[in-house]
Amino acid sequence: MKGKDSQNAQKIREIDGIDRRILGLLSKNARMKLTSLAREVRLSIDSVKKRMQKLEQDKVILRYTISVDPEKLGRPLGIHVYVKLKDIVKERYDEFIDELMKDHRVIVLMNMLGEYDLFIVFLAKDVLEADEIKREIKENFGSIIGEWKEAVVSKVYYLEEYRF
Repeated sequence: MKGKDSQNAQKIREIDGIDRRILGLLSKNARMKLTSLAREVRLSIDSVKKRMQKLEQDKVILRYTISVDPEKLGRPLGIHVYVKLKDIVKERYDEFIDELMKDHRVIVLMNMLGEYDLFIVFLAKDVLEADEIKREIKENFGSIIGEWKEAVVSKVYYLEEYRF
């Protein structure tokens, strides 16, 4: 019987330089045409298509997406929240995570190791809405929220992209 580390190691997909270039190009423009991709990586369209299908099949590419400007959607405030949990019961924790995942204003939700348990980013149109969102969350899940630390993003200078 193989150990858990051995099983996880098998799930890791080695990618070569061409796959890395394809991923880099798609991360800049997920709608890039196969003809353009093929030209950029100097392979046939069929070869690029097969490589992309393999990357999708191996779950290296999870989805193709867009980048949206929240200000243009009327939600210019990005509130970053670090949450330390207390008195955690699995059912209550799962309910908390499910509610946050269903909330269209929540754009990032991460479990963390370290001083805090969760990292949440939500968008709001103004401080009144931000306060309302916080109040809703704390009212509904205050019994498991031990500490809540937040910061409002005033300007984004750089937003991380995965570069390959």
